[in-house]
Amino acid sequence: MSVFKAILKSLKANIMTIIVYLTIFTVFGNMQAKANASTQDTAFEEVTVTVAVTDNDNSTLSKAVVDYLEETQNVVSPKTDDPMIMNDNARFSIYDYALIIPEDFESKVLSGDTENLLTYIAPGTTASQFLLTEKLNDYLQDIVIYLNSGYSEAEAISLTHEQMIQLNETKATIIDESDKNHRSFFAGMFLFNGYTLLMILSICCATVVTFMKNKDVSNRISVSGMHFFTRNAAAIGAVFFIGTILTTFAILVIHVMGSVNDNKFLFYAIDTYSLMFVGLGLAYFICSLTANENLINMVANMVVLSMSFLCGVFVDTQFLSSSIIKVAHFMPLYWYTTAIKFINDNPVGNIWCGKFATYLVIEILFALVFFTAGMIVSRKKEQYAI
Repeated sequence: MSVFKAILKSLKANIMTIIVYLTIFTVFGNMQAKANASTQDTAFEEVTVTVAVTDNDNSTLSKAVVDYLEETQNVVSPKTDDPMIMNDNARFSIYDYALIIPEDFESKVLSGDTENLLTYIAPGTTASQFLLTEKLNDYLQDIVIYLNSGYSEAEAISLTHEQMIQLNETKATIIDESDKNHRSFFAGMFLFNGYTLLMILSICCATVVTFMKNKDVSNRISVSGMHFFTRNAAAIGAVFFIGTILTTFAILVIHVMGSVNDNKFLFYAIDTYSLMFVGLGLAYFICSLTANENLINMVANMVVLSMSFLCGVFVDTQFLSSSIIKVAHFMPLYWYTTAIKFINDNPVGNIWCGKFATYLVIEILFALVFFTAGMIVSRKKEQYAI
């Protein structure tokens, strides 16, 4: 019990380290989760684009085009006639899109020549900008079709305008209700938590090592008559208690930061507690190798960062090669991220199954391997007085 209490008190030396990594988690984890989050509600929706229009024709037809844009988009003045400046303004997001209507616009449309008639300036290839270009091309083609069908210019403009406005108001309904290919905010946060939690647990164990490997403390424990396994059990118990507190705190932070309730949250938490055992086992193994705090930080960073990049925390596994995925199978963090994605991709009623349980069991087995390796190394070092 004395060893347990002493280890808990020694945790104070790493309070700043814990705060730093939790801050990284809450800031960067939140940014990554929100950036990658997507839901069915926003899978498709009409986007209003800020358009700068230059009308050099000032004809009935050019004014009709401008009226259509004003009704469906946010039309602004370009405040310049220089295409280069317009291009710079579009690239620096002063407006999203620039449209230049030439002087002979109406006469060419009436003659049926609409190919490459308008000049478009856009900073990239976003879907909204591409769709606006397509809409304008459709607008001109419809005008020509009505004119060729015998309608007057005014009638062609009126019919085309009415048709394009109705098209703009079309709503998309998503029939497929599967969560696959949609990542929730909680899934993103728990994925990033894989890196943060392993780092915190590994570095916190430096406190235990610094305390347990201190010469005076080690000598006092040795002469106390406490059995080797009793001493290590107390150390493991203290680390387990610390890990439980830190893991629970991380889960609560994610819950507070989530803007909506997710009925899958409990499954995410279960997977996180499984990862906690991995983190504690890894921390105990690293601590058994060295008592140098700088070395512990270096090894922890090297191991956890490598796993984070190879196992889908920082880079989604769909972008990794098959050979890397095969290697990742031998890393515990891969099974944690796979479980997170499994939770995200399946309905609540289908999550608790043999496959999900297998992921959790594999994580626990990795934890046992780390703990066993750490105990063996510690025992051998004590036997040979290393």
